[in-house]
Amino acid sequence: MFSIRLLFFFLISISILSCDKEDDFVSDPHFKFTFSTDTVAFDTLFTGFESTTKQLKIYNPSSKAVKISSIYLYKTETPYRINVNGKQSNLVQNIELNAKDSLYVFVEVSLSPKDEDAPRLLKDQIVIEANGNVQRITLETFAQDVHLIDEDITESAIWTGNRPYVLLKPTWLTEGTELSIQEGAKIYFYKDAGIHVKGKLSVNGTFERPVYFGSTRLEELYENAPGQWDGIYFYEESTSSVLEHFVLEDGINGLSFDRTMAGVPVNLSYAFIRNFSQNGISAKNASIIAHDLLVTNCGQECLRMEGDAIYEIYQSTFYNLWSFSPRTDPVIFYKGTGEGNLKISNSIVWSGRINELEVEPLEKVEVENTLLKLGSTFQLDYAAVFKNCIFNENPLFIDLTEFDFGLQVESPAINKGNIELNKDNWLDLNANRRDQDIAPDMGAYEYFEMN
Repeated sequence: MFSIRLLFFFLISISILSCDKEDDFVSDPHFKFTFSTDTVAFDTLFTGFESTTKQLKIYNPSSKAVKISSIYLYKTETPYRINVNGKQSNLVQNIELNAKDSLYVFVEVSLSPKDEDAPRLLKDQIVIEANGNVQRITLETFAQDVHLIDEDITESAIWTGNRPYVLLKPTWLTEGTELSIQEGAKIYFYKDAGIHVKGKLSVNGTFERPVYFGSTRLEELYENAPGQWDGIYFYEESTSSVLEHFVLEDGINGLSFDRTMAGVPVNLSYAFIRNFSQNGISAKNASIIAHDLLVTNCGQECLRMEGDAIYEIYQSTFYNLWSFSPRTDPVIFYKGTGEGNLKISNSIVWSGRINELEVEPLEKVEVENTLLKLGSTFQLDYAAVFKNCIFNENPLFIDLTEFDFGLQVESPAINKGNIELNKDNWLDLNANRRDQDIAPDMGAYEYFEMN
């Protein structure tokens, strides 16, 4: 009899404890989790490559634990994959989430090429089920097919703007070969990749569709980060090149021209060159004629020129925003030899050092109608070089944090250019006309009053 009573009380106790345990879990069918985001969105991803990992955090706002029946991907055929608190599976079941606690869901995506030019939107959902209630998180990314370049360019080619080109390694344009890059083309580089030119490279962008050169890392974390790829290098064997209407950013060296003697000049125009851990443009014995350049944010000089060559720079803005390490080099450096010379006109050379222009020999240099950051000693030493220049007056750019180098209405550079120094290039870097008032402005951007 005693044993039966003991068994009875034991079963009752277990039942009570079980009820208490069940009472510790949320049973409300209307209960809802909260999430760190309602959409996990990837940047545009190139097909054939792995994505970075995104994360979603699921919060239990209740003072009781919750039994999650399942977390899974809605589509059975999907490029996405998930990892729930360390478990890699597209279906995870029977998860207990403690009161006021949270768990992580990690998301990745692998994209297969489909030989299509246009980006395509790929969507799926993470489904979370608990107490019969269903909640969903949207997954989305744009998949972009690309031309993969993993060999040297040994035959002449035209690259168009139909779909991006991705260079996986240092790529040589061989001697006697021509590469023509057309408007709207986008060229992306893996780490250490670059273009080495022994043939002829032409870049033919337009105002509406400039050519783009940059890193394959498209995530926001890597925006405006220098050193992500190498650069574009021109060698002795390279022939005349015209590069116009392009954006070049986020590498080690921008454009590098290295020759033993000057030949036909390189023509550069309407270019935005920024975020390079060394030089934006460097040239040795390589004649350059350039106008409407914006070169900024370089670990060394924005523009470095040496040797026996002719360098002519018109209507350009050079401003160094570099903040990743102490900067010891000027914005522009020139050291000429032989018959070479330098001419800078209608431009802006500015940043935070006392002297942002260093040149020699002086008899080979002309600087006209240009706003410069230059200390009084250098002004005296270089006095014979300057004509109608402005010193140490802030050019008053619109917004440096947004790389907006347009001029504010109070800028001292407005109407201080010389129309005779740049007769053939009436459009500025934004395609605004320079001949609508009494004189062109200094720099790459013409001020205009917005209505």
